[in-house]
Amino acid sequence: MKTEFLHQPSVSIRNLGDIFPDPLMKDYYFGLLKKLVSLNTDAVKKLNYEEASSLIANELKRLGLDTKIVGEKVPNVVARLDVGAEKDLAIVSHYDVVPAEGPWIVDGREIDPFQPFELNGRLYGRGSADDKSAIVASIWAMAELKDKRMKYNPLLIITGDEEVGGTGIREVVSAGITGDLVLVADADIEYVGIGASGVVHGWIVVEGKEGHAGYPHRATNPVNGLISLCSNLMRFAEKRALTFSGLDSPPDSPISKVWGRFTFTILQAGGKHNVIPKEAKAGFDMRIVPGEDPNKAILELKSEFETIRQRLGLDARLEIIEPINEGWMTDPQHPFVREALNIYERIFGYKRVCGELGGNDGYIFTKRGKPTITLGAMRKENNIHGRNEFVYLNDVVMLKEFIKGL
Repeated sequence: MKTEFLHQPSVSIRNLGDIFPDPLMKDYYFGLLKKLVSLNTDAVKKLNYEEASSLIANELKRLGLDTKIVGEKVPNVVARLDVGAEKDLAIVSHYDVVPAEGPWIVDGREIDPFQPFELNGRLYGRGSADDKSAIVASIWAMAELKDKRMKYNPLLIITGDEEVGGTGIREVVSAGITGDLVLVADADIEYVGIGASGVVHGWIVVEGKEGHAGYPHRATNPVNGLISLCSNLMRFAEKRALTFSGLDSPPDSPISKVWGRFTFTILQAGGKHNVIPKEAKAGFDMRIVPGEDPNKAILELKSEFETIRQRLGLDARLEIIEPINEGWMTDPQHPFVREALNIYERIFGYKRVCGELGGNDGYIFTKRGKPTITLGAMRKENNIHGRNEFVYLNDVVMLKEFIKGL
């Protein structure tokens, strides 16, 4: 039976029983989350990376973990506690956030996205859910576990640049730091994730001949060509939607299994109303289902594009942005998955495994043969990447308990 907590994520703290043995710890780590949210770690501008990584590293050093900063392009925090176990459990999260514009309106009040605001068990602010909640949950778990017996040596990997290509995690893994088992704590809390969609980004570029809009017969309009090309490519999007993974989709998804997706996300052309531009381009996002060969999907896209381009007689090209996220999947029968599900059931009262519709850093670890799962503190209503992002503070506690159980 599903727990009451699943349906009421803002349930009061007193109903969580023994999960809150120490109110001082609760106040301290909720305070740490607020400190992290107050740092604008904008991934596009790379703001406050040094401040955030230093704050995190100092917290982990204080707890006695062997802590260092790894990476030349991005300061990534790596902290390990040697408890004499045979295997290391990597717990992966990130401190960078997508940009946020304010003010936000919460309960009729204007708030700054980087001035955390607590209301009715929710903490509002950019990064509160994605993914600073996971950072705090993992550090808090270490504080409660450090003097207790553990099955694995905890290895915390907290990176920057996750939101803009994953430079940070690549630097860490390139240094040979992977762990033996991996929890990517940048995910939903309503299920244990055992796979994630791959991500292919790219551009469709149409060339034309620029000219005055009053004399369109003297120009070749690439905007018209781009519209026709993109319209025809929607048939490819329909084909992608018929590609399925063996993994269940997250709850409330419109399709029961994780499915392929192709979506136009950016349009760029011209700068003045009366000028026909020389070039027009569209950006796209293609999702690869867990277990699918991304190269095969890319070849199918290129073939469809070329067929349409030739039929329309366009001077156009398809550009794939490297590197791609290949997606990943862990065997649902793997002992680590079964162990995680048992712990999840103990805390939440039910078992559920799904594949992620989004992409994450798990593929970097599964490519190296590391069994990987996901669980974070996010829910669909948390508005991640949007206005009024928030996290249920109780979900931070539940994630902390799950990490402790591992």
